[in-house]
Amino acid sequence: MNINELKSLLSYEPDTGVIRWVAKGKGRIKKKEAGTLLHSGYAGICIGPKRWQSHRIAWALHYGEWPKDQIDHINGIRTDNRICNLREASNNQNGKNLGLSKANTSGFKGVCFDKQTGKWRAIIKVNFKQINIGRFVNLQDAIDARIAAEQQYFGEWNRTRYENSNQRNQQERSAICSAVL
Repeated sequence: MNINELKSLLSYEPDTGVIRWVAKGKGRIKKKEAGTLLHSGYAGICIGPKRWQSHRIAWALHYGEWPKDQIDHINGIRTDNRICNLREASNNQNGKNLGLSKANTSGFKGVCFDKQTGKWRAIIKVNFKQINIGRFVNLQDAIDARIAAEQQYFGEWNRTRYENSNQRNQQERSAICSAVL
C-alpha cells in the first residue's frame, strides 16, 4: 500500500500513538480509533483483506515511508506506538532486547542456576555466539555481571532497564518518551 492511500484512510497522533480512521467505510467510523489487540500483544489494523501492525502504520504515517526493516518498541510495551518509543531495528538488534523466556526461573534474562556447581551462571549471546560471563555464589552478583555485559555489548539496545516488571512498573517503563523529548 502506498503512503498516500494510507493517509487517505488513517491519521496518526505521534504524541499519543493513536491511529484513527479519516473517513467512513466498511467497518470504519470516522475519527474512531482504528485497530484491535492481536494475540501477539501488538495492535493491528485491517485494511481490506490484509492486517497491518499498528506500529508499522504509525511509522509510515509519521515519516512518509514504510520502515526498511523491523520496528522496535524501545520501552518493550507492544501497544505503545508513540513515535518517541519507536525505532527502526535489524532482526539482530531487535533480538537483543527480547523479554524474559517463560522458562526463566531467576527472574532475570541470561541468568540461571547451575545445579552442577551450585552457583548462578550469567551468559550473554553476541553475534550468535554464547559468552559465559561467569558463575557466582549469589544471584545479585550474577545479575550485576549480566547488566554490565549488556551495557558493554548492546549499548542503546540494552533492554535490562525496561524488563522485570517486579522491579519496574509500567508507568516507569512508559517514561522513556519523557526522557527522549
